[in-house]
Formats: sequence, C-alpha cells, structure tokens
Amino acid sequence: MGNPIIIANPDEAMNLRKMKKAGVVSQSTQMIENVQDIMNILMEKVFDLRFVNTICFPTRRNHSQIKDLADSCDTMIVIGSFTSANSKRLTQLSLEKNKNTYQVTSACELNDDWFKNCEKVGISAGASTPDEIIKEVVNQIKKIGKVTEKEIVYE
Repeated sequence: MGNPIIIANPDEAMNLRKMKKAGVVSQSTQMIENVQDIMNILMEKVFDLRFVNTICFPTRRNHSQIKDLADSCDTMIVIGSFTSANSKRLTQLSLEKNKNTYQVTSACELNDDWFKNCEKVGISAGASTPDEIIKEVVNQIKKIGKVTEKEIVYE
C-alpha cells in the first residue's frame, strides 16, 4: 500500500504486470478520455480493480466546451501557464480540433499573424489563470482584429 504507481498514459498501463488488487484515483484535471483508456487496460490486468472518479465537473465541462469551440473557430487562444497541467490539457484538446491553437501566458505573447484571415477567435483559460490576464488578452485580441462586436461568453 505504501508504494503508489503513477500512470500517465495507456502505454504505461500496458507495461504494468498483472496484479490481484488495485485502486485508481485520477488527477482532478485529467482528461476523461485518457482515464478511460487507462482503465480499459487495467481491467484486463487487475482482478479486483476499484476506481474513484475525482475528475471535477468544471474540468469535464471545460474539456467538452473547448472541443466544440475549437471546431467552430478559425483561431484558438488558450491563456495559462505552461506549467499548469490544466492549461496544457486545454491546449492539447484544442489542437486536436484546430491546428491554429496557441497558448499564451500574457497579452504581449500574442502574434498579429495568428489572426490574419480570421473571422472567429475562440478563447479559453486555465482554471488558475487570473481574471486580469484574461481581460488583457481579450482586449489585445480585440485591438488586433479591430473588433467592434460584443463577444459571446460561455460559462
């Protein structure tokens, strides 16, 4: 019981030996698809497998929303630290749907070229991103795009 095994992806789960009993707790910001893939493998390797779903509802909702948003926008901006697992996952999910996805930590990192021939920009932020930084990035994007319309905000 004192030696936890940390599994980050299905490949690591595949490399585990078979065992009689195991409990699984997921990181609260983990992508549900990754957890499901790992659990499917563990069900074949562990006789008595227990899973505690600790993925928080806001995380599941944000992951679902960013996929929809990335599908419908020309460019996606994810605001958040590159050391934040949550922000990196949002960026990864967005990139799966939209190759024009960029992660920034502040407004000064925005590149005007990202918005050329762009009519619709999607913006998301990691859970720990300060509101003030989000506002600065949104305002800078409006300046770059000479936006006069009110934005649509999903919460």
